[in-house]
Amino acid sequence: MPSKGRFQFDDVASDALLLVEGSDDARFCDAFLRRELQQTTVQIVQVGGTANFRPFITNTLKAAENLPNLRRLGIVTDADTDATAAFQRVRNALAAAGFPAPRQVWETAQSGNLIVSIAVLPDGSATGDLERLCLRSIAGDPLTDCVDEYIACATAAGREIAELNKAKLHAYLAAVGSQPGLRLGEAAEAGVWNWQSAAFDQIRQFLLDLAGP
Repeated sequence: MPSKGRFQFDDVASDALLLVEGSDDARFCDAFLRRELQQTTVQIVQVGGTANFRPFITNTLKAAENLPNLRRLGIVTDADTDATAAFQRVRNALAAAGFPAPRQVWETAQSGNLIVSIAVLPDGSATGDLERLCLRSIAGDPLTDCVDEYIACATAAGREIAELNKAKLHAYLAAVGSQPGLRLGEAAEAGVWNWQSAAFDQIRQFLLDLAGP
């Protein structure tokens, strides 16, 4: 369940609610909405990992006192090793709780006044995660060549890199901006990412639709 503090859930506090896996995802989406889209009304909640979407939706959200006020619900999850399976897990959780369940990623489902949508990163079909999406947004940056050289050097030195996307992203963030060592969400808040990158087109439209008119 969400940790106490920022992006925790007490009750439905807006007509638009966004559920994400963790704090980096929450901070990234919050920065995108506020800095790039000038949207400040979406309530963002981090559920504490993919395994917690189902209990959060079926127990916590379904029992929320102000649930009838909700009009738009969006869920962002990582594809990890299987985008279809990641989408189906969230869809099944929605259906089990009696919420509208979209048939396809990026699409919406509606029942009564509630519209629900699901985003699977990086693009709805490829394996990967938010880190891979951000790496796509910096394709062409000369620093990415340096990152690749660093990863190759570390591998040649016998280091096994378990999470390649995260390793590449942290190497990039260590060399860019005035605050080395930022996490992905912190980098979003610091304005590191180019929100105009075509890599962000799908998540941009998803967040715009969620925010509403």
